[in-house]
Amino acid sequence: MEIQRSITFRSSLSIVIILVLAILIYGYIRFQMNVIYPTVQVEIEADFLSEAYFSALSEQYDQIRSEHSKWYAWDHSEAIASHAILTRMMHDLLEKQEDLYGHKHFNLFFDTFDQHVKELPYITEEIHYFRNQLNEYGEAPKQLEEMVELAACGKWQLFSGKFHRYEVNDYDASYNEKFISADGRFEVVYNTETGQMITDAINMGTYNYAPGSIAPWKYYLHHKYDKVSWKKWGNTDQVSYEEIKQREPSIITFLL
Repeated sequence: MEIQRSITFRSSLSIVIILVLAILIYGYIRFQMNVIYPTVQVEIEADFLSEAYFSALSEQYDQIRSEHSKWYAWDHSEAIASHAILTRMMHDLLEKQEDLYGHKHFNLFFDTFDQHVKELPYITEEIHYFRNQLNEYGEAPKQLEEMVELAACGKWQLFSGKFHRYEVNDYDASYNEKFISADGRFEVVYNTETGQMITDAINMGTYNYAPGSIAPWKYYLHHKYDKVSWKKWGNTDQVSYEEIKQREPSIITFLL
């Protein structure tokens, strides 16, 4: 009898603990999602992409986070600081777009940018659409034939084109195939019938802030920072996700 009571008590205690943890996690997520990113000036005098530039970004992040930190409760200091850094980096890149190509700190720029994106509880419309600017730096060739050669060298890999086969008037989307860069960041879609890169707002490839993976945590991050915003705003401000979904998926039919 005592053993049975002990087991029952432990089971009840476990259920209570799980419920409390679930409530706390839900409350924390709701709290984080309520942040409104303020406009914060990020003062940097160093040259864009220099080592001093990235050091200054780190220092500014720490300073802004400290200024918005509340020691007595949960706060949004990390999100506010990261949003400020991202805003500055977007501005700097747009001012000197050509400088990033072939730069020795090419990867450091993307590593830093993606790191701060993942500090946000949600991304803004501006940051979402900025992925298209970043995707240009993948330098994918216009022709499928050239991409096949790069894929053979391991620089790109063929991926599922499932979400890039919506009907359009200009070509048969059922022949679309997607390639992703080796690091998982850059995407490009080709039509295998024409051999050309697809750039329309319906089926285009975009930049991944959190490359997908079968690993649960990476899969979650990809969903949170790439898929959720796509379903909210689409690939560009020209065509919404709802308009995309209204189009019929193009499917290749094989006749036996």
